[in-house]
Amino acid sequence: MPALKRIEAGLRRLRRLAAPLTWAGDAVRCPVCDRSFRGFRPAGGKRNRRPNAVCPYCGARERDRLTYLFLTSADGPACGGPLLHIAPEACIQPCLRHLADGDYRTADLIRTDVDERFDVMTIPHGDGIFHAVYCSHVLQDVPDDLIAMAELHRILKPGGWAILNIPVTAQATVDHRDTPLRPRRRGDRRPHEHLRTYGLDFPQRMGSVGFEVRVIHPDDLATRPEQARYGIDAPGAGAVYFGVKRR
Repeated sequence: MPALKRIEAGLRRLRRLAAPLTWAGDAVRCPVCDRSFRGFRPAGGKRNRRPNAVCPYCGARERDRLTYLFLTSADGPACGGPLLHIAPEACIQPCLRHLADGDYRTADLIRTDVDERFDVMTIPHGDGIFHAVYCSHVLQDVPDDLIAMAELHRILKPGGWAILNIPVTAQATVDHRDTPLRPRRRGDRRPHEHLRTYGLDFPQRMGSVGFEVRVIHPDDLATRPEQARYGIDAPGAGAVYFGVKRR
């Protein structure tokens, strides 16, 4: 398995180095790596295929590009202190490290290329340690997301902020009590690791653990032509769920 991972990493590096040539063009631009291409790479499986999704060079997805635009906007959050990045995406790490003024830490339950390994439902840190938390597309895989959000809220300093992005594909959130041997209902299109389908009530779920929530949409950050150029004009971009811990 380690050998396969090394091969996969090597192939990713080669694809990245070749991207400026194989994807040469000026139809789209990735704000994360500040490079232009003839298009973004598709993503997803056969049932959930998303065209124009992934930056050929840095790997930023629609949601990463939207969040980057928010973080670097005039209305973006300040940090300058400890920032915790859960399940870290490589493409957004330099931006978060800059925001943290170097006091940047990564964590994951399984991965070994992080600073710490823990379950977000039982975070091994005291109250009010971090100034900011970034946790994108993780909570749908957590057995109890409310406990996890309460933990992320607990470790923040008063006035600290968290970005807790998730995929929203329904009107109301539904928890799925899957068991290994129970077949899924016909038409259930969520990825196999997802334990819930999030709905438009997610800001209320964040608010229930103490966050003051603000939802940032693509229209808040870019014009329609800019959204098309940045590849954030499709449902895959979602929204940025920004929460502040009350003082």
